[in-house]
Amino acid sequence: MNLLYFNWTPILIPFIVGIIKFRNLDTALRILFLFVAMGTVNELVGLYLRYVVCVKNTMPQGNVYYLGEFLLLGLYYRQLLKDRFKSWVFLIIISLFITVSLVNLVLFKSWFEYPAVLQTVSKIFLMGFSLLYFYKVMDEAKIENLWKEPAIYINVAVLVYYAGNLFYSLLFNLILEYSRTFSRITVQYFSILNAVFYFLIAIGFWQVKAISKKQLSGAGVKT
Repeated sequence: MNLLYFNWTPILIPFIVGIIKFRNLDTALRILFLFVAMGTVNELVGLYLRYVVCVKNTMPQGNVYYLGEFLLLGLYYRQLLKDRFKSWVFLIIISLFITVSLVNLVLFKSWFEYPAVLQTVSKIFLMGFSLLYFYKVMDEAKIENLWKEPAIYINVAVLVYYAGNLFYSLLFNLILEYSRTFSRITVQYFSILNAVFYFLIAIGFWQVKAISKKQLSGAGVKT
């Protein structure tokens, strides 16, 4: 029980910071805040289903969340990279992934199973988007202080989190079958990554105030 609480409580930090800073967030960061808000609701609903309704398998809820995750993060990177790629490129990638995921869940797999292969694919895409943004930053060299740029923290969060979860995602079902003890160890590992992920996003939101009167590349804020 305590570990499950630790898993979800870190998301409250960027959620609260995002609410405080919301009026200063640009379009990209507001999309990211929607992602954080969706995650917060998902965690609360999950706790309710497990401990109030006593649902044993919450994967249907998780599968809905995974679709929303790729949609919102895809739209976030569409904003960050709109001067490098046409919007339709991201829209096609997002649409294809969601369509294939739904077909897989309805026709081939079950809503009660973890979609290991497709989740691995989604993580590879998100890591790729993050690397493309870092390449853009280095290529343009317009940001004077990288550590005051919200998107830098957020992209570090995305890259570390999804890279760290890549093999965990691919081997999730095998881990559960192999050993309950080993699966608990991997959950602890996931908990640490989860906390780092949301802590870095919170820092990114908090940095908005320092650049609120500037228009910086990617996630700059206009006033």
